[in-house]
Amino acid sequence: MFVQREITAEEFLAFAEQHPDKRFDFIDGEVVEVSPKPIHGRKQVIFSSELETYTQQNPVGVVYSEVLVVLNDEKFLPDVCISDYTETDYLTTPPLFVVEIRSDSQSRESQRRKARAYIQHGCKMAVLVLPGENVEVNRPGKEVLVLTAADVLDGEDVLPGFKLPLNRILP
Repeated sequence: MFVQREITAEEFLAFAEQHPDKRFDFIDGEVVEVSPKPIHGRKQVIFSSELETYTQQNPVGVVYSEVLVVLNDEKFLPDVCISDYTETDYLTTPPLFVVEIRSDSQSRESQRRKARAYIQHGCKMAVLVLPGENVEVNRPGKEVLVLTAADVLDGEDVLPGFKLPLNRILP
């Protein structure tokens, strides 16, 4: 009989270092290999650069890309996030803002559960990008806001003044 166990953050980092040619994510408590396409990387760069510009003018935190986040023993690997500065190997406080971009190897529902989990652990805004479809914005105590390429992502009170036209993300 095969018994699966949750790995520690340190074990995950060591595992990822042993496979530098691959990319992994945590989905429903499991390490899953993902193969993002170039369009995924492009969307990640757009979010990262826009958020970096924003945080330079509004010091609300530091922009990270694909950094391990451990919250109450749950492990996450957001595509982009804004959190407190740290010199440790992984983040242990909830990001203020997080972006998840669904890859073909990830189900919509697993990514939606992940976005909800970020909020349950204290994140103020979790943005889920469903390429070719829409963007879902999750906020504590609010209904999920579904946006299209015709809309603008607004940072609201989490990132006041942040605006990103979604036609840059959802062609």
